[in-house]
Amino acid sequence: MTKENKPPISFESGDKVIIIRRDLPEPIAYRGRNLIELEFDDDPKDFFEEVAFEKPPTGGTGGSFIGDKIDAVTADVEVAMRASFSDPRIFPNARFSSSTFRFVETPTSSRKVISSSPISRELQELDPEDVAIGLSAGKQVYLYKNLNGTTTYRINNKPQEEPNPHIYLVETYQLSSHLGEYGAGRVVKTFSLLPGERTKISVRTFLKSETKRKESSSILDSVTDESATDFQSAIESEQSDKQGYAKTFAYHAEAEAKASWGWGSAKVSGGVKGSTNATREEFSKNIASATEQHTAKASAKRDVEINTSYEVTEIAENETSIEREIENINVSRTLNFVFRQMNQEFYTFLHLTDVRVAFFNGYSVSRREVPLHQLDSLLDEIIKENHRQTVRDAVTDSLQTILDHEGTPHTDFIVDRQVDPQFPPYKRVNKEKISEYVDPITNSTFKMPGITMAVTKNIMRTDGVIVEALLGEGTALDQYSTQLQEMEIKRRDIERRLALAKAEKLELSNQVVRDDDPSRANLLVNLIEASKPLLSECYLSSEEEND
Repeated sequence: MTKENKPPISFESGDKVIIIRRDLPEPIAYRGRNLIELEFDDDPKDFFEEVAFEKPPTGGTGGSFIGDKIDAVTADVEVAMRASFSDPRIFPNARFSSSTFRFVETPTSSRKVISSSPISRELQELDPEDVAIGLSAGKQVYLYKNLNGTTTYRINNKPQEEPNPHIYLVETYQLSSHLGEYGAGRVVKTFSLLPGERTKISVRTFLKSETKRKESSSILDSVTDESATDFQSAIESEQSDKQGYAKTFAYHAEAEAKASWGWGSAKVSGGVKGSTNATREEFSKNIASATEQHTAKASAKRDVEINTSYEVTEIAENETSIEREIENINVSRTLNFVFRQMNQEFYTFLHLTDVRVAFFNGYSVSRREVPLHQLDSLLDEIIKENHRQTVRDAVTDSLQTILDHEGTPHTDFIVDRQVDPQFPPYKRVNKEKISEYVDPITNSTFKMPGITMAVTKNIMRTDGVIVEALLGEGTALDQYSTQLQEMEIKRRDIERRLALAKAEKLELSNQVVRDDDPSRANLLVNLIEASKPLLSECYLSSEEEND
């Protein structure tokens, strides 16, 4: 049974209606890239121009420290870090001014990196000896920015000794989250109050602890280095081709580069259209799995604690706490409370929004990346003339038909645009492309730019708590006490009816006065005089019972 998709609340503002919607994306959507390497059967020497095999200048890709003593390499690393990571032998892709990074001694005699721009905790605590060990093993240090825009590092394998040129599709994806249902989740506390009992309760959430806050942060609803790092780690764990994925860090060598989410390859001779769609499907599956893994881990850390006490506790910490006093006013039955933690559902969409074409031979300085309308200029520079049409057709075919998360083909992601009839049209990404997703259960509709490649639903715990009060069924009174309660109820009912009779008498008197009817006035006076003894007796009986 489906639910009608109606807005929960709407407010009128003049002649317009403002609707509270759930299909708007969260402002913390993330962007990342997936590289698809196009594999051609031809010999690279016959396929690429000589410029594609050029090596960078000496010192541009890091020096060789293999076999050097660790102490000597560590000393060189320390000098480079003190000089704002400026030694290209050790940090070949660092492009920072002398005022950006500093390597200092802390009061505890430990060394720490400080920066005028945001850097990750891992980079702050970077140990020169760890870098030296990696360099001695033939590895390379890459600086890059994570999802949060914070500079961090990775020690990865160095590029191959000889250039290995390739053409890549560089696809840009966006991970957007939309709010779904909001409801009660697990029971976090139950307790009972005996008849007439009173107590105090306090609610302590996962946001109180700094450690818990970091562990419970998630890319769905928070922007922290911890959530970005954890999500990146989840993506890496999903990669089946570790060596291929490592190439993306060499490609994204500049610290300003976008986050790298995946790497794949497509063999042109085997049908580039099918190969690229298979690569995208694998990439989408990895991102969806990484998202679920990351959110499940974060949600598990979101605990809410309900405490009960009989004393007032003063909290002298910089924390948010809620404390209330509650009482069971029932005199014969217990009052039970059930506290449940509220859960928020998120729809997470991975959608393809842009694509570019790039050349890369394994060295960061060789990287060339262009939009589709500049493809010909890139091919003219690095591809031999007799193979340019082959590459052009491969790129066009790989983007001509793209399958979404349901396997539906989309042929309008790449369109031709002609500005002047005198010149041929050029290809570009269709920026007006919109995908729509309708939830089969709730009929909720979501729209996002590009092509939807993956849809996941994730449930996150929140710091909200809902409480239900349940009255116990059993009574705690014997027969005598029960009869006393019944008599008290009867007495109060008599008092209520007496008060109503007095009010009716006054209203009748006022009505007679307003009507100015002498006969009815005399009748009313006689009735009042006749009822005085009875009313007095009832009043005295009530007073005696109260005494």
